[in-house]
Amino acid sequence: MSDLTLADGREIDIDLEAITIKEYRELFSPKQSAADETAVLAKAAGMTSEEVEGLSMLDYKRLLRALLEVARQPLADPT
Repeated sequence: MSDLTLADGREIDIDLEAITIKEYRELFSPKQSAADETAVLAKAAGMTSEEVEGLSMLDYKRLLRALLEVARQPLADPT
C-alpha cells in the first residue's frame, strides 16, 4: 500500500532513507529556499523536482502531509 495516491492516480511511497536528518530538519527552516524544499520532497517521494513543481496545490499539500505522517510513525523494528 502506498503512502499517497496523487490526483492522477500515481502511487507514491515516502522513503525516509532517501533524505538525511539535516535535510528533514531544514524543511522547517524559514531560511530554506523553495528549490531546496522541492528537492528534499522529490528525493523522499522518488520524484524529480520538476514533477513536484508540476503538482497541483492539493497534491503538493498531500505530499507534504504524507512525508510528515511517515516521519512521525514509530519504527516497526527498532533494532
